Amino acid sequence: MHATATTKQIKRFSSVSGQLYAAIFLLAPLGFIVGKMQSYAPGDAAATTEQLLANETVFRLGLVAEVGVVVVELVLAAMLYTLFRPASRTLAMGIALTRAAEAVIQAVNLLPSMIALAAATGTGVYATMSDTARETVVLGAMDAYQHGIFIWGIPFALHVLFLGLAVARSGLIPKVIGWLLVVASAGYFADSLAPMAFPAASGITETAVLIVAIPAELAFAVWMIIRGVRQDTWRSLSAAADGGAELQPAEPAAAGTR
Repeated sequence: MHATATTKQIKRFSSVSGQLYAAIFLLAPLGFIVGKMQSYAPGDAAATTEQLLANETVFRLGLVAEVGVVVVELVLAAMLYTLFRPASRTLAMGIALTRAAEAVIQAVNLLPSMIALAAATGTGVYATMSDTARETVVLGAMDAYQHGIFIWGIPFALHVLFLGLAVARSGLIPKVIGWLLVVASAGYFADSLAPMAFPAASGITETAVLIVAIPAELAFAVWMIIRGVRQDTWRSLSAAADGGAELQPAEPAAAGTR
């Protein structure tokens, strides 16, 4: 989009971005929670294998949901870059790169799940292994998957921070949502780092994410779907960016100019 984009185009682009953001709230739990929670018994290889086989269909559907998340994440990264580039090229690039990095790590993290599935079902090389050996592989792969979640959580926390700063500085949507996202990023950072540095605090950080982080992201998604960015502000920032001017944070447009 350029500074000449119509109000309808800007509104539609904003709405689709919000819808994609909201879609992740549906797909992610299906993949990361529903698809795995019934197939993982930490520390118990035999039980993990048994549960995975008993819930194989759900496990496979969870993998499909995770693939959907990766695709949506990559598309959303490009769309958020387009929306916030007029406000700050640096922050927009940070938003896009960190979201894309998160998606790439999520894609790589599908590998442990595929290994666990193959070992549990005795497919390929695992067909000649003993039951005990296969069960050990299943548990090890599922453990690796859990560790991978903490790793991709780090670029995601950075993404939420950059997005919050862009929102707070640009005036494209209410600044309060931006600052809520900045606070949310701290919760995501803590949730990813706690298992590595302070395992005893993991429960606390998970609660913090539920209380602070998720509502902030939902507020962003809902606002984008219903209201979108302020069209006049976006056009003025885009015109300045296309002209090579150094952009300054814009004041929110008056309600009557939306």
